[in-house]
Order: sequence, then structure tokens, then C-alpha cells
Amino acid sequence: MGNNVSRIKSKILKAPRLPEYVQKESEEERFLNRYMSNDVSADDRLQMYHFVKRYIYDSNFSAPIEEKLIQGGYKVLDIACGSGAWLLDLSTRYDNSHFFGIDFQEVYPKEIKPPNLKFTKADILEGLPFPDNEFDFVRQDSMSHVLQRNQWEFVLSEIVRVTKPGGYIELAELNITFNGFGPILHRIYGGMRDFLLKQNVDINVTYELESMLKSQPNVTMIHRDERELIIGPNGGKIGIVCHESFVMLCNTELAIENLSSEIGVSKEEFKNMIGTGLEEDLKVSRPELMSFRLWTQKKEKNVIV
Repeated sequence: MGNNVSRIKSKILKAPRLPEYVQKESEEERFLNRYMSNDVSADDRLQMYHFVKRYIYDSNFSAPIEEKLIQGGYKVLDIACGSGAWLLDLSTRYDNSHFFGIDFQEVYPKEIKPPNLKFTKADILEGLPFPDNEFDFVRQDSMSHVLQRNQWEFVLSEIVRVTKPGGYIELAELNITFNGFGPILHRIYGGMRDFLLKQNVDINVTYELESMLKSQPNVTMIHRDERELIIGPNGGKIGIVCHESFVMLCNTELAIENLSSEIGVSKEEFKNMIGTGLEEDLKVSRPELMSFRLWTQKKEKNVIV
């Protein structure tokens, strides 16, 4: 079953730990300026997504777990962790707690990592390799472009299973609204949506995640935290970073082959679309993406909520 899962997300949406912020605004400006410069490597640019999410929320999570992480002994699991950016950040900040990451591909660091961080090669679709009630906090980020619709129920049930009673669960995703999209971006995203649908992956499942999570047994009230992103220069420096991240996604050999065919253009025409075409498109539009986090708490034993 794991062979049906796309692995694109783990390659582009994760990043190494960011530097500590002493003065938040000036440090963030410096980071943005660095990653918009022309002299950074492709690996450096892969750090964009983690930074953007942390920047717009001013946090790495929305569930109320900060004090527990500081106190120590807290066990945290990140599902489909990719290169481990989120985990590397948190395991360094909260060195008295314990962090675990799983991913189908071993793109995470194997040697240079904090002692309180462990990675395991595993596929969520084959079940989480942990006993029941094992973790205090379980999170999953950006799987709407990966999981087929009929796989979500099993994945959510596994997340709930390994979470301790009283522990927290958090899902992070993007809603592709198409609001404010110019013709070029709309065509590219539309092609991506249609291609994924042919793989039985529906990106619009994000609009149903709240009800799907709510339908799981043993969870309490669902909380929602969301932030708007504008792609391109009209979204400021963060918008420019989002633009670059999107171009990286579309500029792989596999994406060029699949999306050009889906849209009905040649590979060269598609490269021009994601290059100068998209750049001009974004100058005169304000395409919106809605980033959101859903978090809930697993019910305590023998407590009716």
C-alpha cells in the first residue's frame, strides 16, 4: 500500500533548524534577505517552507504544549518528517523532551542530530511502528498532496491510537482557494490538481479534514488556527519566498513531464510558464493560500467530553 504514496512532499517541504531570534524583526529580515539572494544553494532554498510556516504563526505549533516541552520528558512524534527541519528545530530548543520522526524515505540526518531526536524509516500507510498511547504530541504536516482520500481515515486512526490520553494532535495543511489567481498560476495549479486526482489524491480534502478528525473516537473539541499567504511580490518578502518555493516544486524533471502533459503544452513552454510567465502573472495578481492548523486533545481515560 505504501507504494501508492507520492514522495514529492518530503523533498520540498522540510528544512533544517533555523537560527535563534534575538530581535525578531531584524533577524527575520536578515533571513529573508539571505534566502532571496542569488548565491544560496538548492539545499538552502529547501529551508523556505519551514521558515515561512514558523514566521506566519510566530510558532512551530498551535497546541498548548510549550510549558510541557520546557518541563521535559514530553514525547513528540512528527509523521512524514522529511529532512527533519521541524524536529531539528524543536529538539534543540527543548532539550529535556524527546522527539521522534518517521518517513518513508531516509532523507533525514542519520548522524549529526541532537541526542534527544530519533528518526525511523516507516510508512504511515503500513501503520505506525509504535504501541498504543505512546506520545504526548503527534503532528502531521502537508499530506493533502500525498494521501489518497480513502487513506485518511486509517491515518487519522493511527495518529489517535499512538497519542496518550490527554495528549495533543495537530494537523497542518494548505487550502488552495484559487482566489486572486492570475491565468498562469490558475492553469498550473489546475493542472496539478487534475494530475493528482488521476492518482486518487484530492487536494480539496483539506476542506473536510476538520470533520474527519472530529469523527475520530476519543478526541475532544477541534481548534483551528489559520493564516493567509499571498504568493508573489504583492505578498511582500514572504510572498516572494512562497513564489520561489512553488517554482522549485514545479521545476523538477518529473513535475515538468507530468504537468506539461496535463496542461497540454510542451516541456519548453511549461518551463517558460513557471519562469517569466508566472513572474509577470504574479506582478498583477494577489493569489491567496490559506495555511491552517487543526489541533485537538485525546480524551482522558474514563472521562466523557
